[in-house]
Amino acid sequence: MKPESLPSSYLLSRKALMADNNDQTKQKNRDIADLRKAMMKKDYKEVRQLCRKVPEGPLQRISIYDDTVLHMAAHSKQNDLLLDLLKTMPESLNHKLSVIRNTDGNTILHEVATSNAMVSAARELLKRDPELTIAANNLGETPIFCAARYGQIQMYQILAVQMELENLSVEESKPHLQRNDGTTILHISIAAECFGLALSIVKNYPYLIGQRDQFSMTALQYLTCNPTAFRRWQIQIRRGFIELLGNSKFEKKQGFIEFFIAICMDDIFFEDNKSIERYTLQELVELLVEKDASWNMNITSQAMSPGESKKEPKMEKCSSRLSREKEGQESSTNKDKKSNESPLFLATMSNIEEIVKAVVNHKPEALQHTNKEGMNILHVAILYRHIDIFDMVVKHEVFAKRLLSATDNEKNSVLHMVSQKRKSQASEKMQSPALQLRNELLLFEKVKSASKNLITNPLNNDNKTAEELFATANEQLHQDAKEWLMRTTENCTILSVFIATVAFAAAYTVPGGPNQDTGIPIFHSKPFFLAFVLADVISLTLALTSVGIFLSILTSSFPLEDFKLYLFKKLIQGIICLVLSVSMMAVAFGATIILIMTHYQKHVWSTVVAFLPVPIFFLSYSPLRSAVLGPCRECFDILIFHLILVVVQVLILIPFLLLVVIDLVFRGLVFIRRKPLFWIWGINPPPKSDSESSHPTAAPLTHV
Repeated sequence: MKPESLPSSYLLSRKALMADNNDQTKQKNRDIADLRKAMMKKDYKEVRQLCRKVPEGPLQRISIYDDTVLHMAAHSKQNDLLLDLLKTMPESLNHKLSVIRNTDGNTILHEVATSNAMVSAARELLKRDPELTIAANNLGETPIFCAARYGQIQMYQILAVQMELENLSVEESKPHLQRNDGTTILHISIAAECFGLALSIVKNYPYLIGQRDQFSMTALQYLTCNPTAFRRWQIQIRRGFIELLGNSKFEKKQGFIEFFIAICMDDIFFEDNKSIERYTLQELVELLVEKDASWNMNITSQAMSPGESKKEPKMEKCSSRLSREKEGQESSTNKDKKSNESPLFLATMSNIEEIVKAVVNHKPEALQHTNKEGMNILHVAILYRHIDIFDMVVKHEVFAKRLLSATDNEKNSVLHMVSQKRKSQASEKMQSPALQLRNELLLFEKVKSASKNLITNPLNNDNKTAEELFATANEQLHQDAKEWLMRTTENCTILSVFIATVAFAAAYTVPGGPNQDTGIPIFHSKPFFLAFVLADVISLTLALTSVGIFLSILTSSFPLEDFKLYLFKKLIQGIICLVLSVSMMAVAFGATIILIMTHYQKHVWSTVVAFLPVPIFFLSYSPLRSAVLGPCRECFDILIFHLILVVVQVLILIPFLLLVVIDLVFRGLVFIRRKPLFWIWGINPPPKSDSESSHPTAAPLTHV
């Protein structure tokens, strides 16, 4: 029928119905917008009220990612809100809980499983719809997989009990513990550094140890690529009190005493947790190394026969990953290439000594493996400059002789490998060129001593010896080290000359000046005048000594061998003399202040302020001292060096504290009897009055 032939009443009712629908749609959109705003503002009371207005209730989608109100509550970790919203939902809608998903394919239980704070909400969801445990998202992740990915152990255990995984066979449980790309819950828990959960998974599901992900990597190979997990407690041990002051987790403002107590209490309460984590990680390493099968499945590692190192290798057209790393070129498929390396080589590259030790204990035959380039573990350890692993392997005399005498496909021995390193090696350690060159020289000497009489062929394929290759490879580093050392020495020389000038001038401008009649200093009888003279003379002597030492460095020809010991020994001696000269100048300054303030006994803290620059200088210098002297500390006897530091600091700090105590005691004695103490402060005693005279005066004569 044509619209013109319809009754006017029908058209009016239809228009009214359409208007009513439009009004309902607008009202619904407003409610959804208000619901979204209330969730963003965390106004959960308003959220509960608005959920009653919308038809879908808590299952209403309110985000562009199709998240429902329940999804958003789980995102915000609002356990009570989620429970209240579930109570308002009728049981007839329970089957929708496993059907309604967001754009990632996550059900509400997927979001709830990411936090242990939502345990009670997870139990309520499982009561309403047990099928939620087997629902997978777009990546093939079940809720228990999400719990493992976020390291939520309590949530993982609840879901495992609900799913009865221990009673399922391998074929039945595997789909729930592995996603589409092959990554298992063991892979993901190691990547999340939740090693307690990973250890539990290894014990309950040992078949997951040999499973490989999309990059064909096992769980042990994942662990070998995470060196920071093994260095966490080592970094905490190396940090001193000054570093803790600058890198503390306590960001709020507080007093020094509260701050110090907080640091101490933090160490006490968290020390046990660190120990537990360390032992857990060690146990996990032992189990993975013992049961991992990637040693035999690795196609690029092969056992090294006695005569294999002497065979001519077939030259490949493409360079392998280690060659590209030497040139500073990382492959875009680096992770895929890592799967071709054995866990022993990966642990050596990452400098994880715990894994290498476990491999040596459980599978010592793995030390004889070589990679595609013919490198053994010693070649890789030297290439990545992991000397501790090199020392660990060399101690095993059964394999050390063969490993040290082996060469790679390019006929490079272990000694040749000292000349080769990754391009990013220097930038990682952020050392000065001179320190880098010194370390390279010491490493070359160390490897040469270990491989003495074991290298059968001193020439590589380029007909170069290890010494020639080392000199060529470090030519630019040698030049940079020379420039750095000259620049550093020149700056120190200028500072030493300046200190010597000040100390020399101070000898002629003594505190208080000389007596105009005799020329003798006015304060020559004061105790602190002698301290001033001694400190000034010592400061001048040390400053001139450091100048002579620095000049000997500047006039040197800077041969390569001198960077190993001689030049650094001279530099350390000059810096020590310079530091002590500055310290003595600070002591002379303190003695001068005390001499000037002797007539002002009421200023008790003048003594404290006078010597304050001495401890401040030492505290401010300690990071620089560690940076400069730390790498060169083996040049001195460690015990004597530390003993000298302790004695110097005690001699400086103890008098500083004793002066304060003595000053307070003297002030108390002055109150009782002033006369015996006037000579200490150099003050003439006040004249006695007639009433204080010791001789009796004659009585006046009276006239009768």
